[in-house]
Amino acid sequence: MPASSEMKVTRLSGSIGAAITGVDLKSVDSTGIAAIRAAFLEHCMVVFPNQFLGANDQHAFAKKLGEIMIYDGIEQDPNLPDGMMKFTNDGKDKVITENWHFDGMYYPEPPAVGILAAQRLPSAGGDTMWSNQYLAYERLSDGLKQILNGLHCHYETHRVVRKYELGKMPSAIQPAVRRHPETGRLALYVGNPDSCLNFIGWTRQESEPLIRWLYNHAFRPDAVYRHVWKAGDVVMWDNRCTMHYAVHDYGSEPRDMHRATIKGERALGPLES
Repeated sequence: MPASSEMKVTRLSGSIGAAITGVDLKSVDSTGIAAIRAAFLEHCMVVFPNQFLGANDQHAFAKKLGEIMIYDGIEQDPNLPDGMMKFTNDGKDKVITENWHFDGMYYPEPPAVGILAAQRLPSAGGDTMWSNQYLAYERLSDGLKQILNGLHCHYETHRVVRKYELGKMPSAIQPAVRRHPETGRLALYVGNPDSCLNFIGWTRQESEPLIRWLYNHAFRPDAVYRHVWKAGDVVMWDNRCTMHYAVHDYGSEPRDMHRATIKGERALGPLES
């Protein structure tokens, strides 16, 4: 790859996202990985244009960032390296990602990082949006922050169970506010109300109004970046401090993505160690 000094980082919005150019992900060295990681942690998600990564190259790049996560119970594609997934257009009625969500909140150790590489794109549409959850937390009142700092949420996932025909319901407890393990910053960590069932110690009826208010608060337009995919794009996002939304507005046209996921760790709240 070019020397890390040739790497250019350009902000994509006022609140989240950056484009990284001047780097070849197929041959990036440890110095380049360190520079990428620094930009990634600062901007929460990054776009690498014109990379055209195949599955093996994407897998090799992901391994330089951490251990690749294999989702329990989801059948592995034999044509892809271990842990890699292919997302294709199987119809709007089967989509489970057309909503704001964190990935894998129903696992005790949710994913840390997601990496998507565009393979085939529709003629128009198919954008993906990301929202900054550091900003969502910082905008809360001091009183609400104090309440949320000590709360945890119960997660289950009926959407994933139905789509992948899982034999059991994944379930986990996560903090309502997460302290990022690398930056130390606090992020709102309340996911989609379809999977975020209740605060621990609260009934579902008591929990629902606050969960829904926080969820709607989390993706105000000025905290969001909307990515229009182009051939060769690779996008990497921090699942510990962003939510994302995959827009399905492309009918029956093909939209193929390869995904690698970096394994995460148990989420800790502000009062935990």
